[in-house]
Amino acid sequence: MTLDAQLADLQARLQRSEACNAALQAELEHFVRNVSHDLRAPLRHISAYAPLVREMLADGEDPSDCLDTLEQSARSMARMVDALLELSRLSRVPLQPGDVPMAALVAEVQRALAPDAAGRTIAWQLPPDWPAVHADAALLRQLWQQLLSNALKFTRPCTSAQITLGWEPVADGLAFWVQDNGVGFNPAASGSMFDLFQRLHPAAEFEGAGVGLALARQIVQRLGGSITAQGVVDGGCILRFTLATLLSEN
Repeated sequence: MTLDAQLADLQARLQRSEACNAALQAELEHFVRNVSHDLRAPLRHISAYAPLVREMLADGEDPSDCLDTLEQSARSMARMVDALLELSRLSRVPLQPGDVPMAALVAEVQRALAPDAAGRTIAWQLPPDWPAVHADAALLRQLWQQLLSNALKFTRPCTSAQITLGWEPVADGLAFWVQDNGVGFNPAASGSMFDLFQRLHPAAEFEGAGVGLALARQIVQRLGGSITAQGVVDGGCILRFTLATLLSEN
């Protein structure tokens, strides 16, 4: 390679690095703003209700309702902290790629989630064959668990739930999807579906802290892929992710 070519290559790599750093900085700032906002809510509840409890005790009143709110706020904050720790762990754990029989892995996740499906009518549709991929099995298992848990949760109001899994080869690897006929979501919110602590449905109707899909995105990114969501209100949801991975030779 000539000197001019080497300089051009170095300049191109520096530009890519600067663009990557700028994107990471923007994502970090967005993340910090969201986390700061969401953590302040339970702190406000604790700060507001603690003096009320003290006053009610001094006046001989029953502070049970205030204590319930304090407990809920503390549990909510604990879930958020756990989510942050899990995200941090996912970014630090070394990848351990190997040949993964996807059919067996998905079946394992379904068995683990059987309690969530107990007593319900659920029609599972799975492809007749699955690819064996070369990837990190533990991360893939956690990814499928998040996506199938999401489908089970948001099809709960359905008399007969339908959950379809599929895959296909794409230009840069493999694409997989989970489709359900659940409550869906406003398509305008598809861009924020994977933000940490993002909730598109009332907590009174669906439990959770808005963590599962944020973890799913983190996992997919670590595996070299991307994830998207499509849905309509009361029309179900499709979560689709790609993996920049090769089929296993086995």
